[in-house]
Amino acid sequence: MASYEENLTGFKNQLSFKGLSALNLKTLSEVKPNGIVVFGMGGSGIPGIILEKLADEMKIPVPVVAVRDDKLPRLFFKKPLFIAVSFSGETAETLKILNAVLKIKNASVAAITGGGKLKKLAKREKLPSVFFRKGGLTPRESSAKMFYGIVRVLNRVFPIKVLNSPKLANQSQLKNLGKKLARAANNRDVLIYTASEFSHLGQVWETNLDETAKTPAFANVFPELSHNEIAGFKKKSGNWIIFWLKDKSTDDKKIKNIEKILGGEGIKSVEIPLTGGNKQEKTWNSILLSHWTALELAKLNKINPRKTEIIDKLKK
Repeated sequence: MASYEENLTGFKNQLSFKGLSALNLKTLSEVKPNGIVVFGMGGSGIPGIILEKLADEMKIPVPVVAVRDDKLPRLFFKKPLFIAVSFSGETAETLKILNAVLKIKNASVAAITGGGKLKKLAKREKLPSVFFRKGGLTPRESSAKMFYGIVRVLNRVFPIKVLNSPKLANQSQLKNLGKKLARAANNRDVLIYTASEFSHLGQVWETNLDETAKTPAFANVFPELSHNEIAGFKKKSGNWIIFWLKDKSTDDKKIKNIEKILGGEGIKSVEIPLTGGNKQEKTWNSILLSHWTALELAKLNKINPRKTEIIDKLKK
């Protein structure tokens, strides 16, 4: 089993189709969906929310909906391609939706998994599938691997635009910045604020800080947060820090005003620029930085970055 740090150092290896094995993908050649529905929970739900936000840049010609629930929402398209994602293959909510979908006449369904019941079910039902080795990792460490598994499925349906091995920022710089952010966040609860178009990054940062660092974290989006959430800080309760994930397209003046106002209420803010030549690179660089930050925060507090005892207790 690779250490958490070793896996982050080799993160770029996930940003490709290496290590993925496919089954029955040829059956997708005649499928013409008018929507994509990706369903998964926890770390296995991350690839779906990434795809949803990168769909335009990737030139996916139909709507993408990410579902993180135990039931499907009411869909506005009639012939979707359903994609079940479960790192372990044992996720109860994902299996529940999948079994419901399989009862729909002529439904197009695919699976992405590292094993378990989902893999067995996919083989039995002869579903188009992409499998991978879990390698002793956690789902949140393997979000890129699962994302490229989804892309491999979609490549049999649409000519989409995805970066194979996108350019990442310097690892040493990301690690050092992660250390600084971890020290800033130590003994605080963290708010992650992003523009709406980067809401997927807020959710990933929240997940990694919650699970890896065992630090309460919450995400919201600009400009919506300026109409409600900031009012709550007037009470001056809690020990908060805000991580602003900022892109060049963000309205900097309005954010500066929010930072100034909240600073007057005793709320510290740290601006974290999104780096990369396009939205895909910005996404993966920010996700990798979130991992480094959460890992360094776990180190500061002598916490095992992979264990999630409270979640395990709930599952039992």
